[in-house]
Amino acid sequence: MSRSPQASTPESNDNLPKRATEAAKKVAPENTDHRTVDRSKLTPMMQHFAQLKDQYSHAVLLYRVGDFYETFFQDARIISEALELVLTSKEAGKGVGRVPMTGVPHHALDRYSTMLVEKGYAIAICDQVEDASVAAKEGRQVRREVTRVLTPGTLMEEEMLHARRNNFLAAVVIAKNHWGLAYADISTGEFLTTQDRELDLLVQELMRLQPSEVLIPTNAPDLGSMLRPGQTSESLPDCLPNSFCYALRPQRHFTLAEARQRLLEQFRVRSLEGLGCEHLPLGVRAAGGLLEYLKDTQKENYVALQILRTYTIADYLILDHQTRRNLEITATVRDNTFNGSLLWALDRTSTAMGGRALRRWLLQPLLEIKGIRARHDTIAELVENTGLRQDLQQLLRKIYDLERLTGKASSGRANARNLVALGDSLLRLPELADLAAYGSSPYLKVIQNVPPQLEELGHTIQEHLVESPPLHLTEGKLIRPQVNQQLDEMRGQAEEDQQWIANLEVTEREKTDIPKLKVGFNKTFGYYISVPRAKTAQVPDNYIRKQTLVNEERYITPELKEREARILTAREDLNRLEYEIFVGLRHEVALEADRIRGVSRAVAALDVLCGLAEVAVYQGYCRPDMDQSREIRIIDGRHPVVEQSLPSGLFVPNSASLGQNKLQVDGELKVDGELNVGRLKVEGSSEFNVDGEFNVDGELKVDGELKVDGELKVQGSSELNVENSNEQPSNLQPSNLQPANLGQKATLREQPSNEQPSNLQPSTNTNLQPTNLQPSNLKPATETDNPDLIILTGPNASGKSCYLRQVGLIQLMAQVGSFVPASEASLGICDRIFTRVGAVDDLATGQSTFMVEMNETANILNHATDKSLVLLDEIGRGTATFDGLSIAWAVGEYLAMEIKARTIFATHYHELNELASILPNVANYQVTVKELANEIIFLHQVQPGGANRSYGIEAGRLAGLPTSVIKRAKQVMKQIEKHSKIALGLRKGIGKQLLARKTTGQKVSDQEVTIEQLDIFDD
Repeated sequence: MSRSPQASTPESNDNLPKRATEAAKKVAPENTDHRTVDRSKLTPMMQHFAQLKDQYSHAVLLYRVGDFYETFFQDARIISEALELVLTSKEAGKGVGRVPMTGVPHHALDRYSTMLVEKGYAIAICDQVEDASVAAKEGRQVRREVTRVLTPGTLMEEEMLHARRNNFLAAVVIAKNHWGLAYADISTGEFLTTQDRELDLLVQELMRLQPSEVLIPTNAPDLGSMLRPGQTSESLPDCLPNSFCYALRPQRHFTLAEARQRLLEQFRVRSLEGLGCEHLPLGVRAAGGLLEYLKDTQKENYVALQILRTYTIADYLILDHQTRRNLEITATVRDNTFNGSLLWALDRTSTAMGGRALRRWLLQPLLEIKGIRARHDTIAELVENTGLRQDLQQLLRKIYDLERLTGKASSGRANARNLVALGDSLLRLPELADLAAYGSSPYLKVIQNVPPQLEELGHTIQEHLVESPPLHLTEGKLIRPQVNQQLDEMRGQAEEDQQWIANLEVTEREKTDIPKLKVGFNKTFGYYISVPRAKTAQVPDNYIRKQTLVNEERYITPELKEREARILTAREDLNRLEYEIFVGLRHEVALEADRIRGVSRAVAALDVLCGLAEVAVYQGYCRPDMDQSREIRIIDGRHPVVEQSLPSGLFVPNSASLGQNKLQVDGELKVDGELNVGRLKVEGSSEFNVDGEFNVDGELKVDGELKVDGELKVQGSSELNVENSNEQPSNLQPSNLQPANLGQKATLREQPSNEQPSNLQPSTNTNLQPTNLQPSNLKPATETDNPDLIILTGPNASGKSCYLRQVGLIQLMAQVGSFVPASEASLGICDRIFTRVGAVDDLATGQSTFMVEMNETANILNHATDKSLVLLDEIGRGTATFDGLSIAWAVGEYLAMEIKARTIFATHYHELNELASILPNVANYQVTVKELANEIIFLHQVQPGGANRSYGIEAGRLAGLPTSVIKRAKQVMKQIEKHSKIALGLRKGIGKQLLARKTTGQKVSDQEVTIEQLDIFDD
């Protein structure tokens, strides 16, 4: 495809496609490009082609010529190579000679167009817009126009779309470090926009959406170009990945004024406030530019989009591209296939729109507990009521893709079969609502209210259209009898004439006494009477000879021609009237598009939840207990995909426990004595939450964060009222707390907000009188109780990576709203899930395997919070052993002490087990094995304690390494184990520094840390 409208050097014939004919090889070089050919010498048709090509330089131009779509010049070469078609040539004018030409049959247009679009090409389709015979009579060229432009992001054709995936068109506007994004699926009408800062977030959002095409505003010379995946341009911002198709568009279409006006006109509103995007100027610009592109490419085909919706990325669990890939949410890492992915394991949907919804849910899990619980409640009811779920699923299987059928109808592209399918589906909705009425959960309640207009529309469609209409709308036979009186009368007359023709053969045989007389029809003569040549003497005088053949003579009569004219005219009139009735019916559907789409979203969601309930039943999933704490507690968890891939009962379940507990007070907590708050274990939140009244008679010391939603009273002093639930300790000034008359005082000792308080030590005279809190709930955290960081060690191939992914997938599934593969689970909400699992070099950017690993690790350390879940599978193995161990240690230490993210760190650096003896929120776990005389047996059980061997040599033996290599490896291993003192060095050099930090509670600057030299190989 041309990437620039400017002329380029003509290609040499040495680079012709493999399937080039001899005629194609003889084309002059200047004739291979429409920009270099002498246009004054071209035929009128070729001149018109070149003019259109100037207008659509970014697209391959398919030009209708008779029964073919032909293309010429450089486009002929492109299509020949992309579709493996023969490249030939065609005469383009006396003074020019021949030019390259390739063509496809008109009936195969959709098939070849699909292949081109899948390869990232845009296609401009130029059709004949008048009857060729009319132009021939007037002695001129047939009038042709570009009727549509197909690009990867603007497809509506059913055969070009994946039924269970959205086909998004996106538009991006970047202003320094801020950006706006809009995206739409014109086949379903979805239209959304957002705005944020940090370009990394933009990239992650694009990777989540996987748009088929991205619009970029630019004023560069290659304006109008279409960049296929892998192609680059100076106009493409460096931050954007080159794995998408990019359309470079004029900046003027993305100005705020023009974009704003387009949105106001599109949705017929006076202000953008109602759309929720008045405060998103970059999002508005992106959305307006997208609308302009649709108008430019779709021509007269109106695209009915849903009203623009806004969203905020921070409202959802964030999964970066590496996490989605490593957790294999929609495709496997090894071969990028659907089978073996989480989507494969969970997809039990009955409709295409349900399949698309499930995919969206998995890629954008929720943060809001209310929304998560609504999904859990519905699944719980469907799990309990098996009969209801099965009845719902059986009915859902009979409902077609309401979203896309409505989109086609609204854009004027739906055929009669589409409307029949839509009508049938609409008539299923009342039955679905009646079934849902047996339930009481949130998503079942939503589906109970189907607008009566939709049932009426379904009946209207059913009453108008025949059960099995033809594919083409102009062939007639679409409308049922008794729908339109004029149509019935015309049909009656046509049937009468047809019957006269049918009876003509019998009556003429009797009249002429010619038993082999026949009545026939062809496109050249119309109706005729055939008489054997031996019987021509018996032909009546009113017969007019039209054609003589070897064995017969063909005749017409005036009455036959009159009837023929009436029949042909009636057929055209009938087809035209039926088409008009159909268009009116399609318009009625378009008027109800918003209602249909609203119901279709509810149907899709119910379909997803029915499928998740089915998986939960057959796989033995449990409902997770969700809260705002940092706790992740999974009892007998299982990997949802691996479990289904193994025979029943073979998967070994494992538990997991992460995240310090908290104390949440919903009632009134009265403290008559002194309450010293150190490390506070609070169940249900990450702060000390007081929703009621907090009375302090003595001294209050807070080393961590105090979050007060109600009133904080200190007796004997002025009241301290904190109304902001997110109030930080730094906003509570000690000066606000005046000493009481009795000499009592309330003080706050501040610490950074990411520091955890030390153990809770109530004094002996503390009197707890809460309304809903038992003193037994106040528990100090211990070193082994819910650590923030787990160091996971164990042999190669023992299941460490599976365990990491298992925990991540269970957390993700819970926030999607699904039940989870475990016997019990209590999960605090995560804001992000990070994974660093494996690495390969990136040759495209010149990064080594180790550099890729470090980039991924840096991303985690720079963006993780104490609400994040971090899953690390090896760090530092791509460099020297000591460098790698040092980095791994520092990363683990930083995650545990600074970020306090909930982390599982799988490693073969057994020295990292020493962290647990130094840091209180670190624990060691291992994947166990059973050692026999000559082999080991992997038990795949995760248990407390650190492993001191990885059994890598044994893994090498199982893989088939030569015996001599295995023997030598064991000898070397013994020497290393005998002399290495890495663990001792770590304890001596680092332990005392971290211990000092732990006991004093003070941070130590980089300048103050002087780690003594590690004594690695001392004798």
